[in-house]
Amino acid sequence: MALDLLKQKTPPPEVAAALAARFELSARQAYRYVQHAQRVAKPLVLPEAKAVFTVKLAPRLIQRVRRRARARGQPISQVVTEALQQFLTQRNSHG
Repeated sequence: MALDLLKQKTPPPEVAAALAARFELSARQAYRYVQHAQRVAKPLVLPEAKAVFTVKLAPRLIQRVRRRARARGQPISQVVTEALQQFLTQRNSHG
């Protein structure tokens, strides 16, 4: 969508606003997609919408997750998403 709008000479701020509204993105994230679209020749697949999910974790585990996210240069939510996806796709070794 961003690439199509940019090809139609729609100003980047308008493209970002359209993305934010249509895909329920923050303005900041929408602008990142616009910047990416300005550099590439094919559309970027937008990720699934996200929701807040609150859990209580031990402070040491939280520190470890934060350190891992910093080391990988990723947001905490990305690290946790990958860990949960891996956990949920593993076969149960006990039966």
